[in-house]
Amino acid sequence: MKSVTVREWMIFVVLVAVGAAGRWIFKDIPNFTPTAGIAVFAGLYFSAPALAFLAPVAVMVVSNVGLQAYGNWGMLAVVYAALLFPVLLSRLLSSTEGNRRRLRPLGMLGCGVFPSMFFFLLTNFAVWIGGGLYAPTLAGLANCYVQAIPFYHYTLIGDLLFVGVALLSYEAIVHFDRSNQTMAVES
Repeated sequence: MKSVTVREWMIFVVLVAVGAAGRWIFKDIPNFTPTAGIAVFAGLYFSAPALAFLAPVAVMVVSNVGLQAYGNWGMLAVVYAALLFPVLLSRLLSSTEGNRRRLRPLGMLGCGVFPSMFFFLLTNFAVWIGGGLYAPTLAGLANCYVQAIPFYHYTLIGDLLFVGVALLSYEAIVHFDRSNQTMAVES
C-alpha cells in the first residue's frame, strides 16, 4: 500500500463511523444507506487504492455488528462486492488534476445512479441463483427482479442523496486544503 498519511487515516475513521452510524440510523428503510456515498468519496479522496476499497468494507463490517445477519456467507460476499463498485466507478470516471481527482457533472450523475443499478442487478441475481426462492429459469429470474422493484427506489434515493453529500464534502475538503496552502505568511 502506498504511504498513507495520518490525515488519511483520520478521514478513513470518520468515513467508517459516519457510514456505520448511517446504516444504524436508517436500518428500518431497506437499502437506504450512506455506503455508496462513502465508497465514492473514498475512491476520490484516497491516493492508496487499497484504502479506498477498504472504506466501504469497513463500514459494512462495523455496522453489521448491530444489524440483522445475512442469510448466508455467499450473499454477504455479493453485497460487499457490490459496494466496491462505487469506489471503482469514481476512480474510473474521475481525472487527476494536480494532486486531486475531479469528476465532471456526468461523472457525478453516474456515481449517483450506477451504484444502485449495479447493486440491484448483482444482489438480486445472487438471490435468484442461490436463494432457492425463485425457479431456476429465466421466468424465475424475471420474477426475482420484479419482486425487488419496490425496494429499488430506496437504494436509488439513498445513493443520490448520500453520493451528493459525499461529493459536496469532498469538494469542501479540497477547497479548504487549497485555501490553506495558498495563504500568505507574513513575517
